[in-house]
Amino acid sequence: MFLLRVTPSARQPDAGRQRGTTLLEALVAFLVLSLGMLTVVRVQTELRLNSDVARQRSEAVRLGQEDLESLRSFSIIAASGATRSYADVTSASTTVDSAAGYAINTRYQVTRQVGAASAPNTKDASVTVSWNDRSGTAQQVALNSIINGIDPAYSGALGLARSGVPLKGAFGRSVRIPLAAKDVGGGRSAFKPVSNGSVALVFDNRSGQVVGRCTGVNTATQTRDLTAADLAGCDANVGHLLSGVVRFTSASPPDPAQAVEPPLAASLALALTGGTYAIAPACTSETLKTVSYTIGGSLRFDAVPLAATPASVGVSAWTDSGDRHLAYHCAVYPLASGQWSGRATLVPAGWSLGTGVADRRVCRYTADLDGSGAVDSNLEHPASYAGVGSSLAHQNYLVIGGDQACPVRPAVRVEGSGSDVFANLSTVQHQP
Repeated sequence: MFLLRVTPSARQPDAGRQRGTTLLEALVAFLVLSLGMLTVVRVQTELRLNSDVARQRSEAVRLGQEDLESLRSFSIIAASGATRSYADVTSASTTVDSAAGYAINTRYQVTRQVGAASAPNTKDASVTVSWNDRSGTAQQVALNSIINGIDPAYSGALGLARSGVPLKGAFGRSVRIPLAAKDVGGGRSAFKPVSNGSVALVFDNRSGQVVGRCTGVNTATQTRDLTAADLAGCDANVGHLLSGVVRFTSASPPDPAQAVEPPLAASLALALTGGTYAIAPACTSETLKTVSYTIGGSLRFDAVPLAATPASVGVSAWTDSGDRHLAYHCAVYPLASGQWSGRATLVPAGWSLGTGVADRRVCRYTADLDGSGAVDSNLEHPASYAGVGSSLAHQNYLVIGGDQACPVRPAVRVEGSGSDVFANLSTVQHQP
């Protein structure tokens, strides 16, 4: 019979061979963790450094731009002790730090080099801004520009219109010419103030002055059909145009924005003052209606004679807005000085001016356009004109009941076409 004897070495492992393994693993793990933490700290340091450098670089660029722009802030060309001049644009060097009142964390050295440029009346300017970042590394940015030595007074002159040269309006001609006038060539445009009349006014496209009044024009010829051949019987008198509309309303109280009633028979008279005028003013008037129609894919609003039909403008149909008004045009021939003065009044035919219920009162649309506190400019439609040296348009009137007061309205905003248009509908009494 055999017996199996188990010795201790066969029953359990040798504990001495496993001693220290856990400590070694902990040390390795700690080493790996330390390396990771060192890497994170290193990355964080680099990020802070780069962020700081980026901020300092932005500040350096701003300082450089500020220095360059200061060179352009001169007011005169020649040197002057009290005023910055173009002659003062020279090389210089300054130090910028927190002691100078700047919220910065380093010191900047701003160095400017100025020299003559190849172009006349100019200087080359180079501004270098240098500094040391938090690591002690030198950094810098450089900006270059050209300083133009033109007197600033010329820049201000750009905001002024040239004396004696009117601004151009539609069709590249003076804004003083009626929009409906027809260009007949030779730098001239023609316009019939009464559509079925025999008179046409000729304008100089550049100045907008009336340079001729033509009679004997075919009454069936419309303004848009006028040609140079139609303008045979013309004088050569130079004058200015005075124009506007007269609106009527019998509403109580009167609304200046809704005065669209059919006009009463009337004409405009112009009494000139201030001297002896060689030629009397010639005024005409015509009752018009406002219509809208589509032509060439565009919607158009037009003022046409009462008897006009859609065919007269080349369309098959139009929309009548119901608006009626009296349009007037006066060719005014000034004194030798080129100016005229006087007062325009409405002359009724078959009705009376007065303050009674059966009478009518004439108001004029007027506004303080220049903000001076008074209607003191010819453009603002005063009671009497003084020293008029150019054409005047939009000199409008409102006829109301004689027992009514001329309406006063604040300026209103009419929104449309993406822009705001301000209209002042205030009126003041003009007659009686």
